[in-house]
Amino acid sequence: MKKINSYKTNIIKNYNKYCKKNNVFIVEGVREFIMAIKGGFCPKIILIYKYIFNRYELINLYKSISYSINKKIFNKLVYRDNSDGIVTFFKKKNIKKNINDIKINNYYLVLILDGIEKPGNLGAIFRVANSIGFNLIILCNIKTYIFNSNVIRCSLGSVFTSNIIFNDALSTIYWLKRNNFKIIVSGFNKNSINLYKYKFDHTVLSIVFGSESKGVSNIWIEKSDKIIKIPMFGDIDSLNVSNAMSIITYEIIRQWFYI
Repeated sequence: MKKINSYKTNIIKNYNKYCKKNNVFIVEGVREFIMAIKGGFCPKIILIYKYIFNRYELINLYKSISYSINKKIFNKLVYRDNSDGIVTFFKKKNIKKNINDIKINNYYLVLILDGIEKPGNLGAIFRVANSIGFNLIILCNIKTYIFNSNVIRCSLGSVFTSNIIFNDALSTIYWLKRNNFKIIVSGFNKNSINLYKYKFDHTVLSIVFGSESKGVSNIWIEKSDKIIKIPMFGDIDSLNVSNAMSIITYEIIRQWFYI
């Protein structure tokens, strides 16, 4: 493994500028590195503080672009404390897809995120969506960068392997209706029904979650087939959006496959 040279040191000192100019983003950690590779992303520079080649065979394939760095440089680059001693600059790739190219099959589950603002919440939602096996995640009016370090960390790298598309609400609703999806919205209003009193008996289903501060946009409320709410028994009248998403979507899976 090569030691960092002056050129690479200059990149580190101005890494934000380098990322923007060269269309790359930073990934911390071994697990996240592996998920990015699995998702088809290409590493450009690998910076290693701890000598980990013997522990991870995959990284051995990239010795030609790997450089050793000291702790001071490493700490400047990382967002979190536990980053396994590895930071990688990955090349961005075009993840834009046409919603009309999506193929629908039986038990097709779509997650729609409308206006999510916080990277940590977005990452946590991606992680849960991956564990459940959502077929598609549609991002509408998202307020944060999906390759933000906190998104990557909280998703455990599942952001790289999830089937994600960006689309506006109107055309998404049109596509859902045309393909006979039920549109279920998470929210509180006079028409909301208790999550545990609703039967998710649809084989193609979409579930919509809104922003942390404003909830879902009015258009989703207007076009929804049902609005559901999680029953609350204490003094708090709302949950973090990633927690709410976990509760509701696992109830869907329970009803689909376990009763």
